[in-house]
Amino acid sequence: MALYVGLSGFSYKPWQGEGRFYPADLKAKDFFKFYSENFNTVEMDSTWYRMPPENAANNWAKQAPSGFKYTFKMHRDVSHLRRLKPECIDSVKFFIKRLKPVLDAGLVGCIYIQLPPNMKRSDERLISFLEELPLKAEGSEALVPWGIEWRNETWDNDEVAAMMQAKNVAYVASDNDETRGVMRDTGPVIYARMRRETYTDKELEIWAEWFAKGLAAGKDVYAMFQHEDEGSPWDEAWRLLKIMGYR
Repeated sequence: MALYVGLSGFSYKPWQGEGRFYPADLKAKDFFKFYSENFNTVEMDSTWYRMPPENAANNWAKQAPSGFKYTFKMHRDVSHLRRLKPECIDSVKFFIKRLKPVLDAGLVGCIYIQLPPNMKRSDERLISFLEELPLKAEGSEALVPWGIEWRNETWDNDEVAAMMQAKNVAYVASDNDETRGVMRDTGPVIYARMRRETYTDKELEIWAEWFAKGLAAGKDVYAMFQHEDEGSPWDEAWRLLKIMGYR
């Protein structure tokens, strides 16, 4: 088990300059190298907008240093357009097939499905989706570590958590300024999306305690901080690492 703390994305020009994350003279092509020297994971949000481009996963696999992990947001066709309906499974299979090189290399920490806030609980739809959710990409022996990020409170209950646990799917905590993240352990990893504009030390300490429990249970833990262009999410991430004794 290991602690993975990172940011949502890495290639943001407003993160560069005096007092920012990237040095002013750093070339854009070197952003990832610099990023991966500071964090051991990154959340790839771009895959929500478009399917992973052909051969992109080969490049991601080549550039990742030892011990680094990617996480990926599932394409919106699955989460927002088809909303877990049976016809979305073909998109799921295509998505993970494109990620086969990074899956085979053991570089994927989680593939999570972020549902829209207006999608309310439907046990029938969830059960049907989980039954069809592929465990592996076509032609791969690597298990896919799945997670679901619910953003409607109707999904926050023990029955839903039990369904997810039965299929080994992580309950992704969605913590933001409007809603406190739900801390449930149901899958292969602990995963939290830390979306608040700022965190107090006390708030980070509460999360750190939960993360420590996950590590003690033998699970990898992922904490991903927001990517607001004008914000400084790396500061929050570094503070969490310091609180947990990793920095």
